[in-house]
Amino acid sequence: MSEADTASTPETPSRVPEWLYAIERKEADALRRWWQRLTLPAEALKSYIDAPPWPKAMRATLRRCDSIEAVLLTEAFRHLWHFLPTPDDQTEAQRDRRLQTWACIALVVAELREDQPKIPLGTSLGQQKRETGKPYMSELRFQQLMTSRTPEELVQRLRRGLALIDKRGVSVVHLADNIALWWREYHGDTSPQPTRRLGFVWANDYFGATDSYQRGNN
Repeated sequence: MSEADTASTPETPSRVPEWLYAIERKEADALRRWWQRLTLPAEALKSYIDAPPWPKAMRATLRRCDSIEAVLLTEAFRHLWHFLPTPDDQTEAQRDRRLQTWACIALVVAELREDQPKIPLGTSLGQQKRETGKPYMSELRFQQLMTSRTPEELVQRLRRGLALIDKRGVSVVHLADNIALWWREYHGDTSPQPTRRLGFVWANDYFGATDSYQRGNN
């Protein structure tokens, strides 16, 4: 990805195609529909799908979960799992791994108040805060996010990161794909192509955003 693709202004983060590294397009579409019914009020939802929103308590219950195991027992996750296409010929181990991945996705994505298609998490975290002139997430905390070693660390740090940007300005699909890619690498399935690894993806988006205003300050 070129520098021009990632550069942005504080007011308008750059948009990139929703390239998917770890989830399928059908899964992405199902997730977005699920998030819309889980989060959007009835009037806003009409612009996207002809279906009613779910009760607010469903999202609240999901957001209160403190473990992936707890997510698996929620009604919200059952809806998501029902929407997702079922892979052919998956083994029990593959199904268990997929359950964990999507439970983690549901837990984090439920934090978002707004879906901003095509805007990656790293780009939003690297945007400049008007009050301080610094990125929303410091480079130190961003490095900590990138080196999350357990699912618990990942969820905690992602939730903190989303809180820093008021849980807005991020693509639901991009965020889910990031999480799925983390799980893939967590299980040892790392791409031989460096540009398709999560560390590169996040760093490229984050530092592409910070470079757009830090260059002018030097």
